[in-house]
Amino acid sequence: MLFLAVFCGFLAENIREHKVEDQRAVKHAKNLYKELYNDSVSLQKYFENRMHKEDECLYFIDYVKDSNLVNLSPRFMPAFTSAIIQNQYIIFEPNDGILNQLRNSGELRYFRNTELQAAIGKLSVKIGYVKTRNDKEYSYVEFYTRPLALKYFDFDWYRALTEEGKLTLVEALKKANNNNAGLGRIANVADFNRREAQSVASYYLLMMRSTRQVAYKEYAEANYMVLQLLRQEYHFK
Repeated sequence: MLFLAVFCGFLAENIREHKVEDQRAVKHAKNLYKELYNDSVSLQKYFENRMHKEDECLYFIDYVKDSNLVNLSPRFMPAFTSAIIQNQYIIFEPNDGILNQLRNSGELRYFRNTELQAAIGKLSVKIGYVKTRNDKEYSYVEFYTRPLALKYFDFDWYRALTEEGKLTLVEALKKANNNNAGLGRIANVADFNRREAQSVASYYLLMMRSTRQVAYKEYAEANYMVLQLLRQEYHFK
């Protein structure tokens, strides 16, 4: 009788612990799902921003190769701006606060589905890869594109374009009828090195494409897989 009572108590405690862990798993799964879903939506915008920047980079490269550097085309300064000046709006930073919290606290063990655990592990690797690629782009901007901009970009044109800071750069570039800035000019045009400018922009374009086509794409796929498994396991809609 005593053995049976102890055994039943053990079973009851075990059932209670499993119930508590299941409740925690659902709570953590909801938070993780929300974080990853928001990132999946946000990432699509960054893909669009990158495609636009890559197009402007191509235009800048082709233009500086052999076009007139004094009488600029209407598109040149906006392309110069998007390709070389604007940088932050293309950098996707994955939100991994919930994931780090679960990993550091050991609470990932509440997810008993081994396929889900493996998918989360793969996602963590892809997040690390995205951050590494972002760091490389930040570094390239610091050492190559920013010096190019400081030497040749027309900041007076920029001031006029943004109406002395009343508009953000993105807003100013989107205003199709904003002609206040004029065509602008290339600063220090006599010293402008076509080959150097073309090379800096070309390598930057290759770097951006690689980040989008590999790092961001692989993250998107890993994110999608975890979301799918969370939906299946916890019946999220």
